[in-house]
Amino acid sequence: MNDLTAYIKLKMPHLRGEVLRIIDSAFQKEEKKKGERLLNQGDVCRNLYFLANGICRSFSFRNGADITTWFGFKDDFITSFTSFFPQAPSYESIEMLTDGTLYKISRQRLIEIQKEAIEIERTINFFSSLYTIQLEKRLFVIQTHSATEKYKLILEDQPHLIQSISNKHLSSYLGITRETLSRIRSGIN
Repeated sequence: MNDLTAYIKLKMPHLRGEVLRIIDSAFQKEEKKKGERLLNQGDVCRNLYFLANGICRSFSFRNGADITTWFGFKDDFITSFTSFFPQAPSYESIEMLTDGTLYKISRQRLIEIQKEAIEIERTINFFSSLYTIQLEKRLFVIQTHSATEKYKLILEDQPHLIQSISNKHLSSYLGITRETLSRIRSGIN
């Protein structure tokens, strides 16, 4: 059992061994280096990844600015959902911030394995629901909290962001300047 199937088994212990074997054989293991891109803005996203270890980020260039929209960590599924499912050009790029190990499946192969067992479709729906909840929470925080409140929430809920991410990317993720991030950190400490 690889990192991906072990994680799925942990989250969905009722899955049959045959389903895990199908998933295991469908995903390909890849090693990526810091700075490598999984997707370029404007390209159609053709792969879904599971991040076994490492850190990546999603970002867009808008009006000359590099805007970080999310980070991926160990045990996260990584893709541009708005590109992967409808096969439309992506409005974001995804790059590795550290070296990492990923498991990759193409959209076409994902469609194929869904036909092999109904539990695979249920598994996809389960993890899509988790992603939707995470996305909705992030949208709520962005729309309703000040920069200081956002930083405090990260300290409480995701301290690994503070420890693992550069100030440049963290301030972009929070929607503030690096100087504002420094002031917030000074005020909290």
